[in-house]
Amino acid sequence: MIIFSKALADQATVWEALRRSESCQGQDIPADLLRFSAQTKPVVMWNLTRRCNLACSHCYMDAIPREDDELSLEEGVRLTDELARMKIPILILTGGEPLMSRNFFPLAFHAREVGLRTVVSTNGTLITPEVAMLLAEAEIRYVGVSLDSALPAKHDEFRGVSGAYERALQGLRNAKDAGLRTGLRVTLTRDNWQDIPALINLALEEGIPRFCLYHLVPTGRGAGISDKDVSHEQRRSVIRLLAEAAVELKDKNIEILTTDSPMDGAYLLEILKGDPRRDYVRRLLTNAGGCSAGIKVANISYKGDVHPCHFMPQVVVGNVRERPFQDIWIDHPAPELLALRAVKSNLKGECGECNYRDLCGGCRQKAYYYNGDLLGEDPTCIVENRRG
Repeated sequence: MIIFSKALADQATVWEALRRSESCQGQDIPADLLRFSAQTKPVVMWNLTRRCNLACSHCYMDAIPREDDELSLEEGVRLTDELARMKIPILILTGGEPLMSRNFFPLAFHAREVGLRTVVSTNGTLITPEVAMLLAEAEIRYVGVSLDSALPAKHDEFRGVSGAYERALQGLRNAKDAGLRTGLRVTLTRDNWQDIPALINLALEEGIPRFCLYHLVPTGRGAGISDKDVSHEQRRSVIRLLAEAAVELKDKNIEILTTDSPMDGAYLLEILKGDPRRDYVRRLLTNAGGCSAGIKVANISYKGDVHPCHFMPQVVVGNVRERPFQDIWIDHPAPELLALRAVKSNLKGECGECNYRDLCGGCRQKAYYYNGDLLGEDPTCIVENRRG
């Protein structure tokens, strides 16, 4: 996760602390954010269900309209208790569409009772005023809603359901009216890269304080549209735009960031060559550490499989129906986890030779998809002078 608003406009958030390694030893980290920086306790993304009411062409879950062997409520409560005992920094409830899980609110309220900081990743279409109030009662800390264009017809085409745009936007408004912190999220493709300025403006107009850009990762249904990924120059153009927006909007109530692409930080440093802010930004990015798969991010599927990242369904390191999550993640980690945790010293190809490998390392899932090797180079990299 690359937080342009922090790097370029000095706007700190709890999300920054999640991505800082213990190597910074607390320097420059606000005291109230330190509790988020534990190295061995990951942010956990839990796909509560595979069920979804949309049919998004890029869905990494390959979501379907029906339930599919989900953890029972009893199993979910037990897992929630385990995560609370571990004191994980944040629990992200997602899907599919998480609000379609019959266990969503029982688990959300239980997470509140055991002291977990919980956020929700949703398509927004099911957030009625009543649902928004329940989310607020459950003390959900943040609601991220996906919008892939400021043009309703284009968003609906991407999401596979007519009317999805209007319902998602109304869901954002309902969440905001209920006092919830909200964010607008977009997955970047060749079809919408020119819509990014309009989406930022939409966030400003609606008073949405967070704009998060996701890069297309070829997994699930997303693998079927890998040709829809942006070109290198289109990606560079968007990153330059976000960097400029972070500075221009620093006095506005909006945070701008990207995720699923640690190379964005490396490219930001390329943009900043000769800029006095560059050393400070490099220190921030080095502390963040690049790709978090298997290190600071963990994924638990709807059926209990544990993955190093929600974009790595092919790598299963355990199942919470069979072993406690702490045993899987910390006490007896699988070889795949150990390899990812030592990835910086074992990278191959251009990633292994790159001068930015300490703060980037590329996306490991993209390396696997394009090269068949988690340690291979990330061919979507947009940094032109990797050894300069």
